[in-house]
Amino acid sequence: MIKVGISGNRYSGKSTICKMFKQISIPVFDADTVLKFILSHEVSVMNEIKKSVGPQIFKSSDINPKLIKNKDTFDKIVNCAEYELMQAYEKFNSKNPNSIYTIFHSSILFERSWNEKMNYNINVFCPKITRMERCKEVTKTSTNPNGMKISDISYLLRNEIDDIDKNKMCNFVLHNYEAGDPLTQVNDIDQRIIDRFLKSESIVLKHY
Repeated sequence: MIKVGISGNRYSGKSTICKMFKQISIPVFDADTVLKFILSHEVSVMNEIKKSVGPQIFKSSDINPKLIKNKDTFDKIVNCAEYELMQAYEKFNSKNPNSIYTIFHSSILFERSWNEKMNYNINVFCPKITRMERCKEVTKTSTNPNGMKISDISYLLRNEIDDIDKNKMCNFVLHNYEAGDPLTQVNDIDQRIIDRFLKSESIVLKHY
């Protein structure tokens, strides 16, 4: 089973791209959603977090995001759930035995070095200025017709790994903005992964 990691900075359109992969019958594992479930429902994990960070991090059975004030605290929390998350991904793969590859969709793929566990990695790239404009647009409400302030958006994006650095860590970069056609790129990446698989299978067979 080929494992393909996919990530991208905030408002790059990762979820939209994953929907496109699903449309061409590629199984997508939503690591962010599964991680949140584990952190809120796995008792053993919750106990480990209480030991590592302290019981005050929980508000009822949920982690209080307001108390995650730095990367060190965040990493300690995720460390407690990483094994269970990867086990869940393996189980997901076992349920898709006929797929050449599956996608591991995570917003912290590179931040947690999970890209090193994948055979290939895709970064959904979108220039920061465009991502900020998207954020401003989606945060518009009837009570806030102008959306989030630029200063607040900048603060929200402050801890991200630079887009270009993520591109350098990937096998494929998918340009998801005006300059690119996302669906065509998804189909192209799909075909390239399949071609590489078929080529490797052909090489293996020649040795027998």
